[in-house]
Amino acid sequence: MNMTLYIDVIWFLNLCIDYLLIALTSLVLKRRFNHVRMVIAALFASLVVFLMFSPIASLFFQPWMKLFYSAIIVLIAFGYKRFRYFIQGLLMFYFVAFMTGGGLFALHFFWQSEAPILSGVLQANSGYFGSGISWIFVFLGFPLIWYFSKHRIEDIEIKQVQYDQLVDVDITILGYTFRCRGLIDSGNQLSDPLTKKPVMIIEASMLYRYFQQEEVDHLLTFHEHLEVGEHSNNELLELATVIPYKVIGQSSPFLTGLKPDRVRIYYQNQQIETRNVLLGLQDKELSADGVFKCIVHPKLVLGVSTDKLA
Repeated sequence: MNMTLYIDVIWFLNLCIDYLLIALTSLVLKRRFNHVRMVIAALFASLVVFLMFSPIASLFFQPWMKLFYSAIIVLIAFGYKRFRYFIQGLLMFYFVAFMTGGGLFALHFFWQSEAPILSGVLQANSGYFGSGISWIFVFLGFPLIWYFSKHRIEDIEIKQVQYDQLVDVDITILGYTFRCRGLIDSGNQLSDPLTKKPVMIIEASMLYRYFQQEEVDHLLTFHEHLEVGEHSNNELLELATVIPYKVIGQSSPFLTGLKPDRVRIYYQNQQIETRNVLLGLQDKELSADGVFKCIVHPKLVLGVSTDKLA
């Protein structure tokens, strides 16, 4: 069966894909969008469609020519500031291309069982764009893979920043010690206005292991009534204090705090131990995915009013 290929359609599809690849490279590297340069680079990249039908087509099957052509694309899109800047752009351009290409292959493999069913429907289109399944698949699948890749890379970056600020924390209350993961939050400047002690926010549920849930729940509302309840633990109440605390979405302007025996933070190959801290009890999860259970005041890891252990 004779098959007609429309080179202008192939070129336009390649132009769109090349632009999206360059745009994703720019997003990943956090480089400024220069749409004019990126469009010119995409136009240059798409010219390979026409060159494949020229007398020099055999050159584009050579690895060195592909590398040279890619280097020119990156130079047009991002310019040249220094060698490392250029190499970063070139390697990331290849990484993005391999990632999206691999995603398309995986998506095609996932839907492969449906191909025989679709072939009868799309066979009529094969005379227009080559393989109806392949072109329609690329046209619809590539934007989906691009969007998915973009957001996954952003999630990885957010997690990386978050994990760089995570530390192990040992908290001792009434002789009981429990370890948790803490997030160092530079925006947490909460301190007790009377004692000037920094406040570290912890999930109250961590105390359930050593104290009765009724006792802990009573502490959470300690600032509302201040009386000793039926399920109150007098030892815990002796450690309790009230901290002025107001955030959006919180009805009460106060937070129940506890005075720990000590807090030890494992930060950058150091052990930082302090008693000069208050624990603010939070009845909700601090991390939706459970990555950390407390929020560490930045003063605690800067060594302010703390004792460093070897």
